[in-house]
Amino acid sequence: MKKALLVFVCILGLFSCATYRLDPLPSQDITIRNERGKTIPLYSDEKIGMVIIPEFVESELMLKVHVLNKTDSQISIKDTDFIIEESLDRINWKELYVYDSHEYYKKEKAQYIAGAILMVLGAAADSASAGYGTASTSGTVYRSSSYGSYSGSYYGTTTYYDPAAAQIASQRNAQMVENYAASGRSWLQMLEENLFYSVDLNPGQEYFGIIFSKKGSSVYYRVRSKNDNIRLLSIEYLKVQN
Repeated sequence: MKKALLVFVCILGLFSCATYRLDPLPSQDITIRNERGKTIPLYSDEKIGMVIIPEFVESELMLKVHVLNKTDSQISIKDTDFIIEESLDRINWKELYVYDSHEYYKKEKAQYIAGAILMVLGAAADSASAGYGTASTSGTVYRSSSYGSYSGSYYGTTTYYDPAAAQIASQRNAQMVENYAASGRSWLQMLEENLFYSVDLNPGQEYFGIIFSKKGSSVYYRVRSKNDNIRLLSIEYLKVQN
């Protein structure tokens, strides 16, 4: 949900949103292809064929992982098999925290629920006060008569209620809450359908899933694996501004 909101803010131009991409670096085990404006790294050995495309998503790094079992036997792969690292010099590497899929979904759902509650409460408060306003009047007065003259100033405030304005505000707030809810449901559904969960791949079977980690702040990134079937995997990327 927060991703959708961030995109919305960027579109409105409330602040400058610099965007970055991660371009794969050539290596002996990687074949790089350019497809529809994107640079795609292809890793392949006698057991596994794999494509890993990383993207920055707000404060996190998202890996889109496509894997093919090239063996004649079943291979088990878990989301926690992947190691994500960052570096400033490609020599010293620091490991980033990788979420397991169940943990990440639970975190996102909790944030969505908390955001929905705050939005509903805020909308309710705004709707309750909508339509009410004040009008102020002030001035000076001078009077004279056969008995003498006098002068002074006056100030007054009148509270009024505009039912049309209240109705407009109520409808606007209701739509805002519904948009937030719909966007949040879409985000959670996407996660349900696409997070990389543990899988047993049969011979020739393919599998796609997404993995999230902390974003990091370095120039170089690397994806490796601690799964014995794909332990030779190592893809490095360079952070480039779009």
